[in-house]
Amino acid sequence: MKRFLCVGMMAGVTALAGAADFSRTGNDSIAMRGPVAEGDVDKLRLLATPGTALLRVNSDAGDAQAAMQLGRLVRQLRLDIAIDTVCAGSCALYVFPAARGKSIPMDAVLALQESAFLRAQADRAQLRRTLVEAGVAAEDLDSETQALAAQLAETAALEAAFAAQLRIAPAFYRDFRQVAAQAESVRQRFPDQEAAVYWWPAAARLQRCYGIGDVDEGTRAARLAPDGYLYVPALSALVMGDQALQGCP
Repeated sequence: MKRFLCVGMMAGVTALAGAADFSRTGNDSIAMRGPVAEGDVDKLRLLATPGTALLRVNSDAGDAQAAMQLGRLVRQLRLDIAIDTVCAGSCALYVFPAARGKSIPMDAVLALQESAFLRAQADRAQLRRTLVEAGVAAEDLDSETQALAAQLAETAALEAAFAAQLRIAPAFYRDFRQVAAQAESVRQRFPDQEAAVYWWPAAARLQRCYGIGDVDEGTRAARLAPDGYLYVPALSALVMGDQALQGCP
């Protein structure tokens, strides 16, 4: 099976090509630009010095397992994180919550999508449809479906171990489905009804419900519409708030 298909199914990425670029932006900071990919943890390790305190990110995509490795290193180095423009997909699921202090300045967005746990819930019929749409030959469908299901299950197990290590409540990786369900009606308000759906949980919910603290969310509340969403035409993205969710699980 092609690597890009597995990455897309497991990470919920919006762009699959390339890998992140890392560069020093000051005596105490490193910038990460682009999708998280295998080997990025080594790039960060090579650039980090005892004085490095901040990772600046702009990433809308990435491989789930690579992002978990990167998140563990961010936690080990006790780095703060600041989102320059967007931290989405695997960046939001695994790198952002691993940081010590977390900053979402004005005009920046935290944007979660489906976790490995949720993707592993897909039944075999759904997986087969995905593979057919990706152009997998009919004679390979059975073996490729089995392989994809196994990879999704493996990544979900790694995600559960990652959450336990960081003491993140499992609901952080499960609540997106409720958010996405409500987004279907909201999406009808816009000409682009195929807009990608994301979730931007509030700092208070991250702390209270999931154990992810020290989040400065800047102007989030003011930027969401009164009924709790942000539509970004340039990115064809519908970013939902927490209005679909009740109290902490």
